[in-house]
Amino acid sequence: MTEVFDVAIIGAGPVGSTLATLLARAGLSTIVLERDIDVYALPRAAHFDAETARSFRDLGVWNPNTEWTISQRGMDFLSADGDLLLRMTVPDLIEGEVTSSNMFHQPSMDRALRAAAVGAGADVRTGHEVVDLNESGPEAVTLTVRGMDGDENTVTARWVVGCCGARSFARRAIGVGNEDLAFDEPWLVLDLLVDGSNPDELRTLQVCDPGRPYTVVPMPLPRRRYEFMLLPGESAEDVSDPGRIDALLAPHFPDGGCRIERAAVYTFHGLIAERWRGASNGRVLLAGDAAHQMPPFPGQGMCSGVRDAVNLAWKLRAVCAGANADLLDTYQAERSAHVRTIIEAAVGFGRVICTLDPAVASMRNEGMLAARAAGSGDTGGAPMPVLGRSDALVEGAGFVSTDGTHDGTSLDALHAGRWMIVAEPHVDVPEALAKRLDAVVVRAGVDGAARRQLRHCDSDLVIVRPDRIVFGWGGDGLNALDAFVRRYLAN
Repeated sequence: MTEVFDVAIIGAGPVGSTLATLLARAGLSTIVLERDIDVYALPRAAHFDAETARSFRDLGVWNPNTEWTISQRGMDFLSADGDLLLRMTVPDLIEGEVTSSNMFHQPSMDRALRAAAVGAGADVRTGHEVVDLNESGPEAVTLTVRGMDGDENTVTARWVVGCCGARSFARRAIGVGNEDLAFDEPWLVLDLLVDGSNPDELRTLQVCDPGRPYTVVPMPLPRRRYEFMLLPGESAEDVSDPGRIDALLAPHFPDGGCRIERAAVYTFHGLIAERWRGASNGRVLLAGDAAHQMPPFPGQGMCSGVRDAVNLAWKLRAVCAGANADLLDTYQAERSAHVRTIIEAAVGFGRVICTLDPAVASMRNEGMLAARAAGSGDTGGAPMPVLGRSDALVEGAGFVSTDGTHDGTSLDALHAGRWMIVAEPHVDVPEALAKRLDAVVVRAGVDGAARRQLRHCDSDLVIVRPDRIVFGWGGDGLNALDAFVRRYLAN
């Protein structure tokens, strides 16, 4: 018998599990189909930012004291001689609520996210591989699923989201290629179990050594990650030789004190899927690594996937409740432009770090050291870009809303995945519009998070979408919101 769901998600990694939890919480019947029986037992991703921390906190899987994370303060770029070329520093806490930069152990996080999805009511099936996908029906997609015993059955869903990684089955099934942003560099990634403690101030180190660039990533003890760039002519087999690995680690652990948990060669790419939705307003969408891949230097790969899930969740929820399905076209319009900017920044980091010409590296170092001496070489890091243009945003909006305490409660807790309108006490908020959106209306006090949100937008009213993205502000924002409702929610 074919089972029928509102949404089927292919893949139970961080992106798929996040999306499943958000959809199931909203009352959508949601199934997650994961090929592997258990979470991958070794670390892969290692960093998430404050925006992702807010998402994980809302899912109930994280707080600043969660044992599988530690807070770090930023990133240092060093020369081969150890000179500090650039220091990127982030605040410890954002608005007193969440740590702004976090290193984590992925298997522990994956288990917490899967448990959250199950707890929310999602049907999470591990050991179930999707082997065929048929979009021929006008209102549903049929998936052929193979279990560990080799038996096959079918699952039908109104919508399918491929969160199935870089080698995405879903992307291939809907015939989508990738746009190549021209960055392909192989690196040896070593996850170590180390004796002793982490440095007092935790920072990722990007060592810009033309002899062999490498990266040192602090992680929750007893782990630490080292990444070494492969040199021209080297193969994965060459650098994976135990003797070669020992030689690479010897300068860092002259007295031993480390054990290899995982050694793998990855090629860091810059790629964006040409389409994030099946052709002809198809019912299959892509998220996470299935939609984009980037070099790891700014630590934004998984964060970008979680943003995909949060963006897509409220739109799928609206469409399943009767909204115009064209709303889903705003997903790629917003997220692709956003992630492109991040990938281009990551590629730019990579070009600085991966320089192998000693003369070019010397000139680079001189310029970066001169900038530091002049007082302009250190930074808090580039701000996140706004989302791309769409009918679900006012032009100039598309940035993340303020968090923090409002009347003793976090603004995110009041928001709770709904539309939110923050306003001065005297400003009229159209009751019919707020009711149509099931929006929570928050009146700003003398200070606190709501007041900061109004100040940030220099307005007496700010509209925030369910994904914590600022939709617009003031009278123009209300007019745009009314147009949005008539365009997408008239049904």
